[in-house]
Amino acid sequence: MPVQLRPITPGTIGFGELESESLRHGFRMIGRLRQGWERGADHRFDRPGEMLAGAFLDDALIGVGGRSIDPYAGDRRIGRVRHVYILEGHRGAGIGRLLVENVIRDAGQHFSRLNLRAPPAAFGFYEHLGFARVEGLETVTHHLLVA
Repeated sequence: MPVQLRPITPGTIGFGELESESLRHGFRMIGRLRQGWERGADHRFDRPGEMLAGAFLDDALIGVGGRSIDPYAGDRRIGRVRHVYILEGHRGAGIGRLLVENVIRDAGQHFSRLNLRAPPAAFGFYEHLGFARVEGLETVTHHLLVA
């Protein structure tokens, strides 16, 4: 069965496993996603242009990725790639690419640019998908013009 993308929330079955594994590997983005969701309105991926998707294989949640208004940009036309994480046992199978392409797909309807902050190990991944490196900003390592 191919990987399917579906909307998720931190209450989706399997989300806890993503969060636990990400923490074991030193990544806090899934925990921040849960905490933000619990805080409310601006962190629920429900404003125009925002979305949060899970990658499912045989109904098991194996990855997540989303898009929101960039909270650091001060401009509602600038989006941000958020919380991309794939379970370690499923990396290298194209699931991250599938999630990020899903984030990009209709972004131009709402945003002029997508920003992201990636760890150095992921720079090549995002650059392969068309993102350009940004120097000198603490909150952005890459961006992609989408409009």
